Amino acid sequence: MPIKQTVPNFLLPILWDVENPALLDVKKYQRFIITRVAEKGRWDDIIWLKKMYGTPAIKRAVATSRNVSKKVKNFWKVV
Repeated sequence: MPIKQTVPNFLLPILWDVENPALLDVKKYQRFIITRVAEKGRWDDIIWLKKMYGTPAIKRAVATSRNVSKKVKNFWKVV
């Protein structure tokens, strides 16, 4: 049985509104995690994001999200 991977502790502050962020499954909630970290994360958080999901998945999630600013969308267009 595969182990469910959860978000690392350093991301918990930007997931403050999630009832129990330590239990978020990174596969099941991929889109939510990507858009939140892309919008609110620090540079180290973005590095984790790229390692976890890859640039193409981040670009897709950011481009189609209504919860991401134009500034962040433009950043991911040129990365």
